[in-house]
This record gives sequence, structure tokens and C-alpha cells, in this order.
Amino acid sequence: MRIRFIGTGAGSSVGTKRVKSSILINDKVLLDLGPGADLKLEDLNLYDKPIALFISHLHVDHFSGIFDYLVQRKIRQLPELEIYSPRGLSEIISSYIRVGNNISAKLYEGNLPKGKVNDLEIYSVNACHTIHAVSYVILDGKRKILYSGDTKEPCEPILEEVKDSDLIIHESTCIENCEEWGHTSLNQILSLFKDKKVVITHIPIDIEEKIINLGNNKVIIAFDGMTLNV
Repeated sequence: MRIRFIGTGAGSSVGTKRVKSSILINDKVLLDLGPGADLKLEDLNLYDKPIALFISHLHVDHFSGIFDYLVQRKIRQLPELEIYSPRGLSEIISSYIRVGNNISAKLYEGNLPKGKVNDLEIYSVNACHTIHAVSYVILDGKRKILYSGDTKEPCEPILEEVKDSDLIIHESTCIENCEEWGHTSLNQILSLFKDKKVVITHIPIDIEEKIINLGNNKVIIAFDGMTLNV
């Protein structure tokens, strides 16, 4: 599997060095699409590549890039995007349509979204965040990847899935002590997953250097535009 990191910033990040939450698998499947990530797709010449989007939860830093992206897909006469999401997104999209926006998508909602896109099987398990959120498991018949979305740890459904995962893509929103906000610290990741291959993302720009210094040679630290083959 080819993994492109489109947006690697946390919700608190500002500027464009790290836009917010988005990953592209095999140039076809997006995992989340935060603000600014749609523009990064353009910068990377990938705008017309995705055919499906899986959203982990409905905090704006994980999905609000979709609105302009859907407008641009309509302008460019691209096929309707398949969107898989926890319940609630249809109501949000409908509100945009009601006030005059010409957008559409093939939307599939559920408590635990799942789907098949080309050779990728994707299912979700419950994450442990401050609102209903899921983590996604992506399989291609050879490899298994887990994408945490936003979660605190330890989170039993996630820990069960990582046992046989080839790669863990996990949020790292602080150095320590951010469980009360439903997030995972770098110190927890280094403790829980020390024998696993881990990529950290969802990195606040204001503590980026500290995270790089502490995580260097222990985990892979994602940046916008990074590509990884698994």
C-alpha cells in the first residue's frame, strides 16, 4: 500500500506547514479531510485521484475540507465521491445544499462505517474520543494498517486491532497528559507501541520540534507530503 500524508497538523495548528488531518491510500481512498487538506491535494497533483473518503468523526478539523472539495469536483465534472462517515454528516451536507451550494456525494453513514474500494477492505472500530469516533483498519490482502483518528489511549478496540497490524498511524497531540481532551500523548505511544512500526500524525505546530526531538528514531514522524510504502 502507498500512503500519502496530506495533512498532519492537530486541530490547534495554524498556518500551512501542517494542514489538518488527511491521509491518502493508494491514491484512491482518503482518511479524513480537514481544512487545508483539499488545497494540499491540489499542490500534490492528486485532486482528481480520490474516489472515496472515510471520516473518523465529526470534529471540524477532520472533515471540513470536504465542502470546497465537493464544489471543485462538481466544477471539474468528476464522479460523485463516496463518503463513509459516522452518523450526522448527511444533516451537515444537507444544510449546505439548502442554502444554495451545488454539492453532492454518495454518502454512507453508520456507527461503524465500512466499505470496499477497489482492492481495499476498510472497516472501523470504536475509538475513545470526546465524541463518537472510529478508527479505521485498511487491508489489501497482504498488509494491515490501523489509522487511529482521534483517540485517547489505552483504548481496547484499538489495542486489539494493532496486535497483527503491519503499520499503526496514530495521533500524537501532546507530549504528555492530554487524555482529558480525548487525545494520546507521545509518551503513551512510545510506551504502548514500542515493538510496533508507528507513524505519528495530528501534531500541533507549536510543539512540533519537541515531538521531533523526543520521537526521533523511535517512531516515524509524518509531515505534509510524506509518502510511505507498506
